[in-house]
Amino acid sequence: MALERSVSLTQATIYGVGVILGAGIYALIGTAAGITGPALWLAFIIASIIASLTAFSYAELIARYPKSGAESVFVLNAFGSERLAFFVGFVFLLSNLFSVATVAFGFATYFKLFFLISPTLVAIIVIILAAIINNAGIQESVFLNNLFTFIEASGLILIIIFGFSSIGTVNLLEGINQETGIELIAPIFSGVALVFFAFLGFEGIANISEEIKEPTKVVPKAIILSLIISTIIYVLVAMVSVSVVEPSILASASSEVDTGHGPLALVAEQTISPGFGYVLSVVALFATFNTVLILLIVCSRYIYGLAGQKLLPKMFSKVNKKTKTPTNAVIASAAVGILFAGVGNLQILGNLTTAAIFLVFFLVNVSLISIRVKEKHKENYLSPINFGKIPLLSVFGAIFCAFILLTQYWQNTTIFGITLPLIIWSLLVYLLAFPIYEYFSKKKKANKFTYE
Repeated sequence: MALERSVSLTQATIYGVGVILGAGIYALIGTAAGITGPALWLAFIIASIIASLTAFSYAELIARYPKSGAESVFVLNAFGSERLAFFVGFVFLLSNLFSVATVAFGFATYFKLFFLISPTLVAIIVIILAAIINNAGIQESVFLNNLFTFIEASGLILIIIFGFSSIGTVNLLEGINQETGIELIAPIFSGVALVFFAFLGFEGIANISEEIKEPTKVVPKAIILSLIISTIIYVLVAMVSVSVVEPSILASASSEVDTGHGPLALVAEQTISPGFGYVLSVVALFATFNTVLILLIVCSRYIYGLAGQKLLPKMFSKVNKKTKTPTNAVIASAAVGILFAGVGNLQILGNLTTAAIFLVFFLVNVSLISIRVKEKHKENYLSPINFGKIPLLSVFGAIFCAFILLTQYWQNTTIFGITLPLIIWSLLVYLLAFPIYEYFSKKKKANKFTYE
């Protein structure tokens, strides 16, 4: 049974905006402010530029191949390697499952303001509730996404409206015009590496393409629109935030999930009214829950797509006859998200997510370059600024992603009591893709395994 194709352009765009806004601005803005200082807005702009380079690659590729498990499909068509396709799919899936845990803890940051409950327990409950809604049906999930997106965007827009006059009251270039060389680049790009997490979500639209009406036309438009809308909101909120609250204070508000007061709640108290911080904290609960819901949809559809390619057990490709959702894939994505929630640290989870996604985005950009080069005839290209067949935005996107990977992930990170460089932690997890692939590919080739 196929998935239900019922999502419109408006719904797909709101879906993208919902996951983008909830993913980072509520959960990680404080930590990022502590790294960049008043130049937080610049980190958001650079991150948005890098994201847009890859967004155009996604837009063109999904117009060509509107399938679930999009990144795997792109790489398979570009290089003809099922092994590499599975690897990129595995890494992308992990990045989203890390995101599920990250944003669930972002929810716990604000929830602690109202109830003194273990953040880990709160994160687990959030993931379970989101999985139940996910399994209820795509239209049910989209309806809640639209509602929650309206709520979360309203909170950010109120901050912009009430705090707009404060922009310029502090030096938004502080630390930039006094520094040069590595002293300038290091904190800004460390901030970019972290806040890039806040732009994740546009790629998720590609992975519900089998549930979108006219996906070859709708998905590219939804990707670009959602990124533009979110970037404008992010930059304005960042400017207001560092103008009304010291970056160090914003950082302390999100350094530990047990502080019980989120960074944007502090901003709301300064810009709107002392009591509005509680209102913003409630809005943040809707925003972060919404993001967990959408990420679980993406993860479950990705597992469904890989199972459809017979690279995961067939049980994950089964669609519930009543809800028309991949129930087994939903359960699996929620279970792994809960496992990752055990890490219990926002910055570690955020960095694990972005390390994975930068690698995926690098491969997506290279995939479009490869496909273009191999074409015998010039096609109707969606990605602008081309040199002959070469999509220059994809070239720059691949270079930026490689630069971030090679410069930002060498810090030591302790997970489960073991200290290793973050890039080593990431590689240890990514390399699990190969034995998993070999196992299922051998079973498929031998035709002795039913994947049941």
